[in-house]
Amino acid sequence: MSTQSSVADSELIAARDRIELLRAEILRHNHLYHALDSPEVSDAEYDDLFAELQQLEGAFPELASDDSPTQTVGAPPGRTFAVVEHRLRMLSLGNAFNAEELLAWRQRAADLLDREEWTYVSEPKIDGLAIALVYERGRLVQAATRGDGRAGEDVTANLRAIDAVPNELSGSPPPLFEVRGEVYMPKAGFDAMNAQIAAENEDRREAGRAALTLYANPRNAAAGSVRQKDASVTATRPLNIGIYQLGWCDDAVTPQTHWETLGWLAEFGFPTTPEAALHCGIDEALAACERWTQRRDGQAFEMDGVVIKVDDLGLQADLGVVGREPRWAIAWKFPPQEASTVVEQILVNVGRTGSINPYARLTPVRVGGVQVTNATLHNLDDIRRKDIREGDTVVIRRAGEVIPQVVRPVLERRPEDSPEWEMPSRCPGTTCGELGCTNEHCGGDRGVADICDGVWCGGDVSRLDDDADFYCGNPHCPAVVQRAIEHFAARGAMDIRGLGEKMIRLLLREGVIRDAAEIYTIPSRLEELARIPGLGQVKRRKGEDHYEIGDRLRNLALAIERSKSRGLSYLLVGLGIRHVGGENATLLADEFHSLDAILQAPHDALAAVDGVGPVIADSIVDWALDGEHWSLVHRLQAAGVEDEVESSDDEPPETPLEGMRFVLTGRFGAMTRPQAEARLKSLGAAVGSSVSKNTTALFAGEAAGSKRAKAESLGLPIWDEDRLVDALDNPSLIPTWLTEG
Repeated sequence: MSTQSSVADSELIAARDRIELLRAEILRHNHLYHALDSPEVSDAEYDDLFAELQQLEGAFPELASDDSPTQTVGAPPGRTFAVVEHRLRMLSLGNAFNAEELLAWRQRAADLLDREEWTYVSEPKIDGLAIALVYERGRLVQAATRGDGRAGEDVTANLRAIDAVPNELSGSPPPLFEVRGEVYMPKAGFDAMNAQIAAENEDRREAGRAALTLYANPRNAAAGSVRQKDASVTATRPLNIGIYQLGWCDDAVTPQTHWETLGWLAEFGFPTTPEAALHCGIDEALAACERWTQRRDGQAFEMDGVVIKVDDLGLQADLGVVGREPRWAIAWKFPPQEASTVVEQILVNVGRTGSINPYARLTPVRVGGVQVTNATLHNLDDIRRKDIREGDTVVIRRAGEVIPQVVRPVLERRPEDSPEWEMPSRCPGTTCGELGCTNEHCGGDRGVADICDGVWCGGDVSRLDDDADFYCGNPHCPAVVQRAIEHFAARGAMDIRGLGEKMIRLLLREGVIRDAAEIYTIPSRLEELARIPGLGQVKRRKGEDHYEIGDRLRNLALAIERSKSRGLSYLLVGLGIRHVGGENATLLADEFHSLDAILQAPHDALAAVDGVGPVIADSIVDWALDGEHWSLVHRLQAAGVEDEVESSDDEPPETPLEGMRFVLTGRFGAMTRPQAEARLKSLGAAVGSSVSKNTTALFAGEAAGSKRAKAESLGLPIWDEDRLVDALDNPSLIPTWLTEG
């Protein structure tokens, strides 16, 4: 045998072994995901395994098999429900992860059709459970899950219990036909359901009963709700459905395009996929995919991509199917927002109010296009509820710019004898908690170079009443002091540029400042401060070091001086009184006109201010009872920080929007959100940070988030950027809009 043939044989053997391993692993994951609704890996990890198997089968066609996961769909139906044979096989979709792959799919179709142009339809790829619904004489007679594509589970009774699924159709539907769609759980309903389960678990714990499992994500919640043995349980779940396709139809004339089919089905009362769109060419379809990539987090439902379909049904028939995938459709997949990694340590940091906040230090992993090393764990109750431990392999999720969160542990990969994590009994202050740190109280080994300049606290850590958080009991905790100064200098408060976390830590360590009021001593001490390493500039002249103030200190001094005229509402925010944010600080400033008047006002007078209420009033009164807080206020006043609203004898401005309350969300092109909020306020409107029944309307820009979903659930008017611009130019239009149907 030649050396070349030996190499070929060894490659074939290695490929066969790897293919067999991949097939077994993917089939196991299919069963966990489709049958048990309990996946162990993220979508991105599954896609990587699947792509590797496809690549190997393409490179070694002699190892291909009809029962490979690349040729089958989903998983065989379970044993809980009767089995339904699909008259027409339910398929899966190929994936495109970037523009090049989408254009390559289009080119393959063009080569097969021998034509270059046609229309496309884009639809959000909702993350739920695929369902086939059969209607006879306008009534739902059968509902089945996708299963393995050829057979699924009979869930007819459960689908009939879902309000969004029409049991009887309107109009004149065909005598017998099937539609296909996705049952899903909106985000707001998912959050409410998990909150209800968590509340029930408290009662169960008190009664000594086992806790119910929280659902990991809306997709699992939807699938688990559909697979309930008792349809009355399904009826209580906040489920919706989006119909995306006509499966088959007997004895009726049907539309010739997919776009027309969606409209035709809507006439019978079907809720079709939201925000489907028709596109003249592939460039328009690609642009839609890119827009959806930016908008995904603002939707009321979870979606993991966009489905692009050839619109003409005749062309769809010509393109046909290869393996388990239609050639006439493809899924544009978003960058993964979930990934698996290992919790190396569970650490804590201390918040501005003294709250002890646990977080996970992770083995670095890329999620949503960025490398993630930390993830929030919220509080001890959340850690216990999810059962997260050091050493666990966990699924983490990162949505948009939100801090990554640990979704769940993969219990099958947990190390043996892994103990539960306990909240520390002593506050660590600003120490880093790294194992290799030599800071005396960081817990690391001695004799290694320092990697943090934190300050130990040691205060008692305890839970207050029924609060979910633990708190440091030391009123002079170094972490609380630092966070308070960071909050004071932040953009939403006094906006002191150049006074960030590192600078504040340096100033505290060197004893330059002890609290926010001492910030205002810095401009008069520049010569002195320039000699501190890290603050001034050092220049070597004639063998000696000369210290110069430099631009860094000079710019910091200018920013500090500018902040004195920031205004009463921003100063009130900067003081860090619990629950006092930008909106209610403005309301208080407008009502009382000075900081002294606010802090000396009786509780009832504070609570009577519209938009403030008793909780915020309690916080202000409690804060003002502390003598150290008054010392801080008096020193700020002595430094020349403006703490009053100047009265004006000028004619008061017109306020045509008096009594109206608006909320803004998303991105706007014509102006920034703060600019829009300021203009609305100048017209007399209140601008809120959260949507409630008292909100007049929501102005929603691009990538609008959960506020839009909340407004929709309350039935509030939702207006786009064009209306925002029109409203600012002509406020008299708003009453007319509010009377529109």
